[in-house]
Amino acid sequence: MDLSHNNSHCHNCYKYALNVQLDEFSAARILPVLMLAILIYEHFTKKEIVSDDGKSFEPHKGIEYCIRTATNQTTAEIGALLLLVSCSIVLGGMIERSGVVELFPSDFASVWTAMIVMVCALVVMGMIMEAFGAVILVSQTIATIAYANGIDPIHFWMVTLVAFELGYLSPPVALNHLLARQVVGEEEVLKADAEVVNGTFYQRYERVLMPMMTMGSVLLIVAFGPLIYQAL
Repeated sequence: MDLSHNNSHCHNCYKYALNVQLDEFSAARILPVLMLAILIYEHFTKKEIVSDDGKSFEPHKGIEYCIRTATNQTTAEIGALLLLVSCSIVLGGMIERSGVVELFPSDFASVWTAMIVMVCALVVMGMIMEAFGAVILVSQTIATIAYANGIDPIHFWMVTLVAFELGYLSPPVALNHLLARQVVGEEEVLKADAEVVNGTFYQRYERVLMPMMTMGSVLLIVAFGPLIYQAL
């Protein structure tokens, strides 16, 4: 709550002082300034911070230490993400040049059949590819086939978005789980796994199965709900 409150004040200062709105274009320039302002604010207002055990307090380590630590952590995460993006784009290019996409059927008996095939293909792409490479591949190939078979463009891209999210939650890559593991920390993840080591199969893998079931249900609603509505 404190972070959100400080962020709101910093945004208002940015808005009224420089007449710049926070949107998808200016966020890359504004957010680092806002986070730096929050670190400086905490440096002067919080002389003690809670230690790792959550029970004791230790002196604030200074603005330089906070900025250096945040920069080091961000650099590692951005580097890993850029490497994943590069590999995903390369994989998309290999798939496109291999001719596998040409084997994808271009004409379906009904819009229902087309949607089922599209959903399966999009989920598989999300499981093995990163968003940028997958979007490039989909927009050049599968999207035109979907339009030709009577699927509305807006409906198709909403299905694509949810299908990709389900793929990001699914093995073998499970991109969202990798990013969450990076943010939470390896130690916390191992502690959570140790608590359910003797539990049932679902309890041991709940952190993977629960998001997949939730997003899978949402995907079925988004994909086939409008088709049912049109049929009725």
